[in-house]
Amino acid sequence: MAAYARARHSPAVLANRLRFEHRWGRPCLAYHACVRPGPPAAAAFSAFQESMLRLEPSLLRVPVTAMHSNLVWLLPAREEFDRPKDELWRRHGSEWIDALAGAAHTTRSFRLRYRHVVATDAAIIAVADAPNGISALRHELTSAIRVPGNLTGGELVHTTLFRYAMPLRDPASTLRWIAVSECDVDMDVSELLIVRERVFPSLEYQILERLPLLPGDSG
Repeated sequence: MAAYARARHSPAVLANRLRFEHRWGRPCLAYHACVRPGPPAAAAFSAFQESMLRLEPSLLRVPVTAMHSNLVWLLPAREEFDRPKDELWRRHGSEWIDALAGAAHTTRSFRLRYRHVVATDAAIIAVADAPNGISALRHELTSAIRVPGNLTGGELVHTTLFRYAMPLRDPASTLRWIAVSECDVDMDVSELLIVRERVFPSLEYQILERLPLLPGDSG
């Protein structure tokens, strides 16, 4: 997964054809289900960010409190629909919660392993090893949840570490450094979160539901 994503995005990054994040810190509205790192994983991600900022200080650093790995989009920030999102949530939120709760109640706690970082044209992300528990849940939920937009952003399971504010100072050096760097983060997942996001990218949000998974071997 990580190797394919690197090969796909490296030409654009090397040419500094990046998507600068103009939405950073601006109000938005989104509903989604995700998992968030506990303190050990968050500290490990943060340490990696510190190292990378020494190489490329212009990057927009995702705060620890905003870090997450998305499970499914219910009402994405990037999409608008024929009705306001809050109205759609009032109409459909309970059935979406029920579907997610049903999946959570039959899923054992698991561990996501992050070993590789990928620079895409939109962000720098830590990619989870595959196969993994998020991918399995997504497959199950595809037939259980109907939403007005796209349920997922693709098969890649990841945590966003940075977005771009301006062109990279030295794209080639950045890509070389990423290629030889390992993130080395283990994230133990024991619950799913349903979130209402209010400031992009998850700089402000409200946790609507916590859905515990079954106890299990996280290793």
